[in-house]
Amino acid sequence: MIRRYPEPHEPYDGSAEESPIAKMWHGVLTDSLKRGCRQIHLFLSDPPDPPVLVRSGPYKEIDEMLTDEPLPEPSRKAVIRWLVDDAWEEMIELPSAMYPAFLQRLKVMAGFSLARRPPVEQGRFHFELRGAVYEITVTVRVGPDGSQEAMVDLPSAPLETAGRSS
Repeated sequence: MIRRYPEPHEPYDGSAEESPIAKMWHGVLTDSLKRGCRQIHLFLSDPPDPPVLVRSGPYKEIDEMLTDEPLPEPSRKAVIRWLVDDAWEEMIELPSAMYPAFLQRLKVMAGFSLARRPPVEQGRFHFELRGAVYEITVTVRVGPDGSQEAMVDLPSAPLETAGRSS
């Protein structure tokens, strides 16, 4: 089954279609289609290398024994990038805490089961923008570390143009 998602309406009424994450996805898809993007890639960045403390001198061992502070944990970030004119550009960088909700919303839009996590899953949904209907294809993969990444394929032209009634 392919679902059709219309533009959200104001104000937020508490429904899933009007949630802030749904509106954010609507903005991402709208901007991407207007710019002529072919793909959107959603993933968690690799953690940066942890800082390295360089100690030297005659008191090196004493300094190491007195230092009980743990090094800060490197944090990953959720990155959304798009493919425009055959070049990847970073579109949005989100805190990693938002990533599961953002990815789940995409999976719901594509009709995926949230209870299962197959290695690769594909789905489609229709997206309506200014009376034109676009078919969006979504692929979600599970990486070796258990994290998921999504690739969203965007069409170059709409499937149909919806008739407007006055």
